[in-house]
Amino acid sequence: MPICGCHDTLFFWFQKTLGATVVLACRSIEKGLETKTHILSKNRKAKVFVKHLDLCSFSSVVKFCDTLNLEFSEIYGLVNNAGVFYHPHGTTEDGFEVTLQTNYLGPFILTHHLLKLLKQSIHARVVNVVSDEHRRVSINQLIAITKNQADFKGHFVHYGASKLALVLFTRELARKLQNTNVIVNSVDPGNVETAIYRNFFPLSNPLLYALQWIIRVVVVKTPTEGCQTLLHALLTPNRTTGQYYSDCKLALSSPIAADERICREYYQLTLEVLSNWFTTESEC
Repeated sequence: MPICGCHDTLFFWFQKTLGATVVLACRSIEKGLETKTHILSKNRKAKVFVKHLDLCSFSSVVKFCDTLNLEFSEIYGLVNNAGVFYHPHGTTEDGFEVTLQTNYLGPFILTHHLLKLLKQSIHARVVNVVSDEHRRVSINQLIAITKNQADFKGHFVHYGASKLALVLFTRELARKLQNTNVIVNSVDPGNVETAIYRNFFPLSNPLLYALQWIIRVVVVKTPTEGCQTLLHALLTPNRTTGQYYSDCKLALSSPIAADERICREYYQLTLEVLSNWFTTESEC
C-alpha cells in the first residue's frame, strides 16, 4: 500500500521502513528525483514514485489524482504537508490567493479526489499538517479572507487563516468519514528548519540567519525531529479521528475547532467557494 505526500515530509519514513511504496508529489520533478535517488541509496527495497503536483493549479491537482487512481488500487496514508509562508501576495491561475489555495483549497480538493483509493485500503489515514499560528486567527477573519481573498490582511493572518481552515477541515471530514476505514487527523510539527521560510526576510537573509543560530538551536527542530509527529499520526495504534497532534501526543487545538457547527458551516462555505471547480456530493 503506498503512502502519498510531499517529499520533504516523508523522506525519513523511507529510510526507516523496509519495502515502503511512496509517491512523492512535487512541484519540481528534478528535486523529487534527487530525493528519490537519496532514498534509494539508503533503502534499496523502497519503491519511490515521483509525480508532478502544483497545488496552485486545480487542473494539476485533478490530473495528479487521476493518475494515482489509474496506477494504484489503494492508498494507506495521505500527508498534506506542502505549504507556503510569507508568500508575496498574489492570486493563482484559478483566481485564489496563493497562501489559501496552496495550504488549504488545493489539499481540500486533493484529499476528496483520493478518498476512493483511501477507502480501498483496509485501514487508511489522512494527516493534515497545520501550525500553532491557527490559534491567532478568529473565525470572522477566516471567513472574510475566504469570501474576499483580494483583501490582503497581512502575511501572518493569511497563513494562520489557511492553517485554521485545515484544522476545521480535519474535524469535519473526520465526522463525515467516521463510519469508514479512513482516519483524519491534524499535526503541528512545530518550527522546523525547512525552505518554508524562504520568503521571510529575517530567516532568508544570510547575515540575520547566522546571527540567530543560538535561538534556532533551542527552538527550531531539524527535519528529522519535525517529521516525528507526522509519523506518529500515521503509525500510532490510537484510531481516534478528528484529533490534533503536537510533539507526538494528542493536544488541544483552537477552541474554534471544537464547535461542530463552525466546522460544518466552514466546510459548506468552502464548497460554495469551489463550486465552479469541484463538488463533493459523490466523494464522501
